[in-house]
Amino acid sequence: MKQMDKTMDIQKIKLLREKLRVLERESLGVFDAQQECCGLTLSQCHTLIEIGMKGEISLVELASALGLDASTLSRTIQGLVIIGLVGRTTNEKDRRFVSISLTEQGRKVYDEIDAVYNGFLTGVFELLPGDKHDHILEDIGLFVDAVRKANEMSGCCPKEKNP
Repeated sequence: MKQMDKTMDIQKIKLLREKLRVLERESLGVFDAQQECCGLTLSQCHTLIEIGMKGEISLVELASALGLDASTLSRTIQGLVIIGLVGRTTNEKDRRFVSISLTEQGRKVYDEIDAVYNGFLTGVFELLPGDKHDHILEDIGLFVDAVRKANEMSGCCPKEKNP
């Protein structure tokens, strides 16, 4: 009986992986259409959205929110600064602290991206039964929290033990 349960669980995992791949491809379709409008990479788009949602944020906080290394994110931020979508402000009291925010042009692009995604997801919700909306949001929240926790608990490489 245990072997049968394990086989069934693997089938569920494979089905989940398939559904997530389809969800990713279909979700990125709306991004592809948006990319043609503002010419951002996926990384720049995610970064711009996070900054737009927070208003003003430090590089360290932004890196944590996006699950990225600060040095990797610095390159993305620099690209957004160069094209005039993001500004950096150094704290006068602590020069190591840099605050990141959207420029006026960045806010316009953020608002455009936000409107496209809101419109897309409104259409998705309209295709679902209204009494399922809260359940879907709760279940996705639970799933995201579990994925985040699993990521925190696992590492790509086992840590060496000190002798």
